[in-house]
Amino acid sequence: MIMFSFFVGYTTMMLPMGIIAQRYGGKVPILVALAVNGVISILQPWVPLYAGWFGMCVCRLLQGMTQAAFYPSIHTILGKWAPLSERGRLTTYVYTGAQFGTVMIFQISGLFAGSPRLGWPAIFWFCGILSLMCFGLYYKLGSATPQDHPNISAEELLHIIGDGSADVKKRKTPWKHILMSTAVWGLVVAHSGSIVGHLMMLTQTPTYMSNVLGIDIKRNGVYSSLPYIAMYALSISFGHISDKVHARKMISITNIRRIANTIGMAVSGIFLIAFGFVTNTTLAVIFLILGVGLHSGVHVGFHINQLDLAPNFAGPIMALGNMIANLVCLTVPVLVSNIVGNDVTNQQRWQILFIVVASFQILTNGVFVIFVKGKVQPWNFYGDDEHENDADTCMLEEKNKLVVPEMKSSYEKQIKT
Repeated sequence: MIMFSFFVGYTTMMLPMGIIAQRYGGKVPILVALAVNGVISILQPWVPLYAGWFGMCVCRLLQGMTQAAFYPSIHTILGKWAPLSERGRLTTYVYTGAQFGTVMIFQISGLFAGSPRLGWPAIFWFCGILSLMCFGLYYKLGSATPQDHPNISAEELLHIIGDGSADVKKRKTPWKHILMSTAVWGLVVAHSGSIVGHLMMLTQTPTYMSNVLGIDIKRNGVYSSLPYIAMYALSISFGHISDKVHARKMISITNIRRIANTIGMAVSGIFLIAFGFVTNTTLAVIFLILGVGLHSGVHVGFHINQLDLAPNFAGPIMALGNMIANLVCLTVPVLVSNIVGNDVTNQQRWQILFIVVASFQILTNGVFVIFVKGKVQPWNFYGDDEHENDADTCMLEEKNKLVVPEMKSSYEKQIKT
């Protein structure tokens, strides 16, 4: 019930948070999430003493509700800040924070929990303090849009605006166009397949390695961290490679997304299957590292495709996909209980489970490959009047990016001055 409470809050607030981020910008929801999670995390060790398990459920519910702001808000900010020529790198820099945090907390939690003086409450205090520190830093240094940043140069602002398709206008979210877009549903399907595979590797492989291979990966900080260190390094590599390939015009954006996503889901799925068929410990760890590490290809695949389609509405599209994907990931414990059941030492049952999950990854990647688009869609400029942005749409068809001549001329004058 305590664990499920977080999921309930996270899933139910995902779409509303996407709408809030779209309307008010991404900075405020992120600040609220950091502040609420920081305070609750610091207080949480005392909650069971006064409010029991129900109090813990309330805490986790609130944390889930506010953490739902992160992905939509980050995508909203990236839509404003990330020019096309740097989109792969900037996106992976941001989202590799998850891998960095995972590796760090694996190590620190073990040290705190095993310490007779600190104990497990110190884990909550440490995470809470970090959240509040991040709140302070982002409040001071961050801005929702380049135009809001007090220290941005005219040259940098011109570079971001001239190489992007986002603007500062308050626009109504074109839900009809979003829900009727095959490209959007292609990336939502891929998102669902990705999260099922990632959750499977995150939550079930330790059980498999402990009961089948005789390795207690949960107690081994090295084994726990290596897959995420690989994921961190490969994420950054994929980002740099995608930007360089695009800059040299070797491959189109659409095909970059196809190739990266196929590596992240199909190739990763093959290594997941191989992981279930080996008995050698070293090979198993290598295949696990490759499976988790290569999964980072999705960061320059479907995970960034919202910015390609509609940088003005990247937050709501991410919220839609993440909400549906998190609902789909409920199938993971159902699959485990029905295929593996209580016979957790039976390798053949685990092999069936890995094949089913990997096949789902490969199938959903196929849907993405078929329907993916790498160009900004006309409804990116949807406003109060659907037809008021015809000039923008015509310009989009010519250059596939928004350039405001008057604004550009003004910034160029500032640069010359």
